[in-house]
Amino acid sequence: MTQPASAPARNVPGRRLGRDLAYNLSAFFTGTIAFTLAVTLFSLGIATVIIYIGIFILLGALFTATFFAGAERRIATWATGQLPPTYYRRSTADSTMRRMLDPLRDGQRWKDLIHAVVSFPVRVLAFSVTISWIAAALGGITQWIWERYLPESNVSLLDILRVDPAYHVWIQIGLGLAFLFTLPPISRGLALLQRALAVGLLTNERQAMREEADRLTNSRSSVIAAEADTLRKIERDIHDGPQQRMVRMNMDLEAAKRRLDPQDSATKELLDSALEQSRGALAELRALSRGIAPPVLVDRGLVPALEASAARSPIPVIVEATEPAHGRFAVAIEQAAYFAGVESLTNAAKHSRATGCRLLLDVADGHLALQVRDDGVGGAHLGKGTGLAGLADRLAGVDGTLTVDSPENAGTVISVSIPLGTDG
Repeated sequence: MTQPASAPARNVPGRRLGRDLAYNLSAFFTGTIAFTLAVTLFSLGIATVIIYIGIFILLGALFTATFFAGAERRIATWATGQLPPTYYRRSTADSTMRRMLDPLRDGQRWKDLIHAVVSFPVRVLAFSVTISWIAAALGGITQWIWERYLPESNVSLLDILRVDPAYHVWIQIGLGLAFLFTLPPISRGLALLQRALAVGLLTNERQAMREEADRLTNSRSSVIAAEADTLRKIERDIHDGPQQRMVRMNMDLEAAKRRLDPQDSATKELLDSALEQSRGALAELRALSRGIAPPVLVDRGLVPALEASAARSPIPVIVEATEPAHGRFAVAIEQAAYFAGVESLTNAAKHSRATGCRLLLDVADGHLALQVRDDGVGGAHLGKGTGLAGLADRLAGVDGTLTVDSPENAGTVISVSIPLGTDG
């Protein structure tokens, strides 16, 4: 759970001074309440934890601190600009009791509690200095007005220092102006001091970024898995529907051709054409089905599927796989590796003018490695429109990488590496 923040303050001197003053003065009151509640609830919780009720009081202390931490973040953002994001641990426990107690294991909530305590003296300092500076500035500038109403027995600091009374007014106004002109930087420094404390204890940008990265990774994995399921469903639908109908139509056309009058050459010519078209359509359907999610890949795994594809290649292909490579992997990984191998073999057959290929499969260091070597003319690269760029994009979906080594007249080596992760 990442907490959003409001828009930062605009860099206008008058507005900035107003926000700094408001931050320094208001934080004292919210900080006093937060400090009192945090210390009281934490002490009470520790004292009673032995009878279990203290656990729930500690939870109350953490949620109270989190509430005031949220208020502090909003005020600090309003006064000094956007703060880094904050991430609170999201409970994934199954039971209600575990979810209820999970905040006790959230480090950020404990940091909120620490902030409620350690920020209190800083807030007192900011409040006291700000009030004193304002009072000194206004008092010095206006002392010549109200000084006459002071008791005659009153002795000022200037009298003690034996300064000529004729200069008292000008010195008082000068001191007042000095406090007034130094009020903005002093107020700004105190506001930034409180902001630094808030950034240090109330934000955890790295954790928030890790949470966002994990969320995007899980989202991408879900999309890839859904795509794989959809492709398998389409392949089954093609195999069980149109493909079977085309087989039945071929059989019917063959039967009609056998019963045809041998003298009816015109009808025989039409049936031959229809048979040729239906056989072509059936072949295309089978090729399309294999290109989506071949049954052998789903049923028997990556190595048998690549061996079947190599057997259909117009150039001789030798498939070599280590023992670990014969295992089963996550669906998305098997599909990505399969299509990488098939596309590499297709490119070799179309463009390399090779007389032979070797396809190697291995598992090492948590990665599935696939390599296709040919003895062709070389010259292949990702940007040449050979389909390798699309293959690299597809591999990126599973964090895989594709490298091409293809010097002129020295063959081509296409290497694919796919991290197995926890799914492998």
